[in-house]
Amino acid sequence: MQTIRRLYQYLVAFISLEVVLWGLIELARSAFSGETIGGGASQLAGGLSLIFVGVPVFLLHWIPAQRSAAKDEEERSSRIRAIFLYGALLATLIPIAQNVLALINRLWLQLFQLPLRHAILGGSQDWIDNLIAIVMNGLIAGYIFYVSRENWAEPPTGDAFSETRRLYRYIWALYLLAMLVGGVTQVVQYILTIGETLGSGPQARLANGLALLIIGAPLWVVVWRRVQASLEQPDEQRSILRLVILYFLSLIGVGGVLIPAGIVLDAILRALLGAGFNLPDFLNDISIPLSTLIALGGVWFYYGRTLSAEIALSPESPRRSGLRRAYFYILAFFGLAAFIMGLHMLLGFLIDIPLGTFTSGDEMLRNRLSAALATLIVGLPLWLQTWRPMVKEASQEDETGDHARRSLIRKIYLYLVLFSFVIGVMIAAGGLIFELLKALLGDPSTDLLRKSLMLLEMLTLFSLVLAYHWNALRIDSRLAERSLAELHGAFPVLVLATEIGDFTESIINALQREAESLPVAVHLTENGAPNGTLSEAKALILPSDLSVAPPEAVRLWLGDFDGESVVVPTPMEHWHWVFGSGRELSKAARQTAKIIRHLAEGEELPQPRDASTWRIVLYVLAGMLGLPLLLSLIGMLLSFVLD
Repeated sequence: MQTIRRLYQYLVAFISLEVVLWGLIELARSAFSGETIGGGASQLAGGLSLIFVGVPVFLLHWIPAQRSAAKDEEERSSRIRAIFLYGALLATLIPIAQNVLALINRLWLQLFQLPLRHAILGGSQDWIDNLIAIVMNGLIAGYIFYVSRENWAEPPTGDAFSETRRLYRYIWALYLLAMLVGGVTQVVQYILTIGETLGSGPQARLANGLALLIIGAPLWVVVWRRVQASLEQPDEQRSILRLVILYFLSLIGVGGVLIPAGIVLDAILRALLGAGFNLPDFLNDISIPLSTLIALGGVWFYYGRTLSAEIALSPESPRRSGLRRAYFYILAFFGLAAFIMGLHMLLGFLIDIPLGTFTSGDEMLRNRLSAALATLIVGLPLWLQTWRPMVKEASQEDETGDHARRSLIRKIYLYLVLFSFVIGVMIAAGGLIFELLKALLGDPSTDLLRKSLMLLEMLTLFSLVLAYHWNALRIDSRLAERSLAELHGAFPVLVLATEIGDFTESIINALQREAESLPVAVHLTENGAPNGTLSEAKALILPSDLSVAPPEAVRLWLGDFDGESVVVPTPMEHWHWVFGSGRELSKAARQTAKIIRHLAEGEELPQPRDASTWRIVLYVLAGMLGLPLLLSLIGMLLSFVLD
C-alpha cells in the first residue's frame, strides 16, 4: 500500500510540476510576444489555465509528500522519491541545455550568414523564447536541487538514492557524449566536403558541429570526471550499471567503426576496380561514413580502454575472465556474421560470372565484388582476433580452461551459432529440394541453374560453419567430462543418516544422476561417530533432524568436521524450514545433488529465487516480444537465401 501511495503521489506531483512549468513559460512568452499589451490572448489564456490547474494539484500532492519525508526515514529514502527528484532534474536541466544549444546554433549560422532553417535545433524560435525556457526551467531545477541537497544532508538509508543518482549521472554522460559525437561528425563532414561550391550545406555542417561541440564537449568532461571520481566508493566500483554502460559504449563504438569502415573500403575498392575517380566527389561520397568512423572510433578507443582497465582491476579472477570473455564472444559473433556474409557474396559473384548474368564491364560487377571484399576485409580479421584467443583458452587442460569451457557466455555463443546455421541449413536445403522437385514435375524456374547453385553454395557454406562449431562443442564436452570426472573423483561425500531408507536412497540416486564419479559413503548414527577414513570426506549430507539433535558422539564429531555440510530439510514436529518445509524428498534430493556438484567443481552456489508474479509477467512479455522477433529473423534469412 505504501508503494502504491508513493507512486501515485510522486507521479501526479511530477506531471503537475511539468504543467506548471509549461504554464510559466507560456505566460512569460505571452508577456514578451509584442502583439498586444500582455501578449496574445490565446497564449496568455493557455499559460494561465495551465498554472491555475497545475499549482493546486502540485501543492496538494507535494506538501504531504514533503511532510512524510521529514517525519519518516523510510519515506525520505524511498526509491520512488529518488526517481522523482532526479527525474525532475533531468526534465528541467536537459531542456536548459537544449535551449542553450539552440541559441549558440543560431548564432553560428548568423555569423556564417546562413538561413536559420539549417539549425539542428530551434530554427523557428528566437532568443527570447530560449531565454524564457532557460530561466523558467532553471527556477524549477534550482528548487529541486535544493530539495535534493536537503535530502542528502543526512545520507538516506539503503541504496535507492545512490543507485538513482548513478543512473542520473550516466544518462547525462550518454546524452552529452551523443552531442559530442554529433559535433565531431558534423565538423569532419565539413572538412571532407569543403570543396563543394554550390549551396550552404558545408558551412551549415560546420555551424551545427561547432554548436554541438561547444555545449557537449565541456559538459561531458565535467560529468564524466564526476563519474570517474565517484569510483572511490566501493559501491560504484562494483556497479553492474557501470559495466553495462561500458559494454554498451564499447560495442556501439565497434559497430560505428566496422560498418562505416566497410562502406569506405567499398568505395575505395570500386575506385580501384575501374570506377571513375574524382577526389572532391569521392570525399563527398565517403564524408558521412568516414566522419562516423572517426567520431565513434574515438568512443571505441576511449571506452574500450576504460572497459579493459575495469576488467583488469577486477579483484576476482573468475569474474575478470568472465567479463573479458563476454566482450570477446560478442565481437566474435558479429565478426563471424560479417565474414560469412562477405564470403557468401563473393561465392555468389563467382557463380554469376560463368553463367553470364552480367558482363565484366557492368557497374554491378564492380559493386558486388567491392561489397563482398569490403565485408570480408572487415569481418574476417575481427572474427579471428576475437575467436582464436577464446579457442586457445578453452583448449587448456587446467582450471582456467575448465572455467572457459563451462562458461555461460561460451555456451550461449556456440549454441546461438549452431541454432542460426541449423536454421540456415534447413532453409537452404528446403529451397534446393523445392527447386529440384519443381523441375522434375515439369515446372522449372526460369533461372533454375543459378538458383540451384546459389542454394547449394549456401547449403555448403552453412554446413561447414555448422560442422566447425559442432566440433568445437564436442571438444569442449570431451575435455569437460575428463576434467569434471577428476574433480568429482577427488571430492568424497559422506551421507549421515539414522537408517537405510528413503532418505539415503533418494540422496544416492540423485548424486549418481548428477555426478556419477562422486565417491559416496553412508554412515549410520547407530554405529557412533564416523571413523578416520570417513572423516576425510569433503562434504557431509545429513537430514535436518540430525543437525538439530544428533547423538552425543556424532555431535562432537560434527564440531571437528572441517568440510562442507549440506542439511536436507526433512519434516520435524514444530520445526519449519524456510524454502524447505513441505518440499518433496525427491526434489530436495535433486537440489542437494546440485549443491554438491557445485561444491565439487568449485563454483558459487546458486541462490534461491522467488518466482514472483512480476517476474512471471516479465517472462511472458519477453516471450511475446521474442517470438515475433525470432520469426522476423527467420523470414529475413529466408528472403536472403531465396533472393
